[in-house]
Amino acid sequence: MDLLQLKYFQEVAKHQHLTKAAQELNVSQPALSKMISKLEQRLGYQLFDRAGRQIRLNHLGKAYLKVVENVFHELQKGEKELAFLTEKQNELITVAVTIPTILPELLGGFLQKHPKARFRQYQAFAERMNSQLESGEIDVGISTFPIEGENVEWYPIIEEEIFLAVPNSHPLADRDEIRLIEVKNDPFIVMPPGYGFRDMTEQFCSQAGFYPDFAFEGDETGVTYELVEKGLGVAFSPSLIRSSRLSSLKVKELRLTEPRCTRSVGLVWHKERAQTDTVKEFIAYTIGFLERKKEMAEQTTTKPN
Repeated sequence: MDLLQLKYFQEVAKHQHLTKAAQELNVSQPALSKMISKLEQRLGYQLFDRAGRQIRLNHLGKAYLKVVENVFHELQKGEKELAFLTEKQNELITVAVTIPTILPELLGGFLQKHPKARFRQYQAFAERMNSQLESGEIDVGISTFPIEGENVEWYPIIEEEIFLAVPNSHPLADRDEIRLIEVKNDPFIVMPPGYGFRDMTEQFCSQAGFYPDFAFEGDETGVTYELVEKGLGVAFSPSLIRSSRLSSLKVKELRLTEPRCTRSVGLVWHKERAQTDTVKEFIAYTIGFLERKKEMAEQTTTKPN
């Protein structure tokens, strides 16, 4: 199907005058006449009755015009559908996180400003996040560990202090700060192997000179601190990026003086891949969100409650 031939036929059928149609199409009249003749030859039917300079659609031409108009109508519908899908795609943000507790407040705030945005979210380890960026599966990652790669841009935003959560009944609960070695005989409640927070737990304890005794492994952060509240163990607790459920639990957070326990929180994206305006706005919003978290923490407290 030659769409140019169909367009020319549609215009001649509209005007039923070769000169007027040629002017409308900005082509010469002989070229237009030749194009119509080629169309009729290809179809094997005459679409116009000709009498001197006059040209009129015949009954076959009228029937074929309906077909052609339907073709262009469907093409227009298809173009509108593609535009709609492109617009939707441009509003989609695919994000991977190592700290899912950040999402409700972060995404809720962003959607208030950008109600048309849509999210596809993954929880990923650092290695998985790197491969997702390389493959284009995600637009951006929020990570508590630096993500390294040839085409990866790591943008650290805040350095978050890590406390130790103990039950209120713990012998050390009346203090504000301790050395980590003081709880070397306590059971720890941790994330399963492969999670960044599990690696961090082992790293901090190693720096203090011991390997932790794991009392419970689970991948639900809220459950971790509920188990601490019930006296089943102790657990590391982030100071900024954490579940709001933690504030309602009867646990004491102790500052760790030796070693000093912190983690970086930052964004990561692919340097070479083009970003939609929505993704750029989300990155800028997330940077501001994390910086505000840090400022609020610095203004309201210098010690854990």
